[in-house]
Amino acid sequence: MKLERFLHRLQGVRRCGGDGWTSRCPAHRDKGPSLSVRERDGKILLHCFAGCSIEAICASLQIKVQDLFAQPNMPSAPKPRIVRDAERELNGLRSRLTQRDRERPVTVVLANVTNLDAAMARALALTVEGELVQVALEAEAE
Repeated sequence: MKLERFLHRLQGVRRCGGDGWTSRCPAHRDKGPSLSVRERDGKILLHCFAGCSIEAICASLQIKVQDLFAQPNMPSAPKPRIVRDAERELNGLRSRLTQRDRERPVTVVLANVTNLDAAMARALALTVEGELVQVALEAEAE
């Protein structure tokens, strides 16, 4: 299920922070927002501060827990270490960005000695289009 479709099922949805939302929890009588909603890696993450379970929240919305995952039961290929390191660095840098730039996604372009020209051309093209880009140069194997 797409996050936008999920948010339309909730009441009192408000943006919270750079990448999350709050709303009234549908699983209990909620006067104020107690449900935290975030999306990470194609998964909709929920937390009710009143203690409702994910199963109870999904049941009250008449959806299945597996609907919270973009591609259920699909094993994901691990990212190369260089990409994980670049993403970790980017998370640290985000704190120094403006609020508007913090909400923008960052594309990581993986480069090595064999595809360096193509990777740099892709990074430049993405930058010209207004995207934030991080180029990660893979070290040569010894």
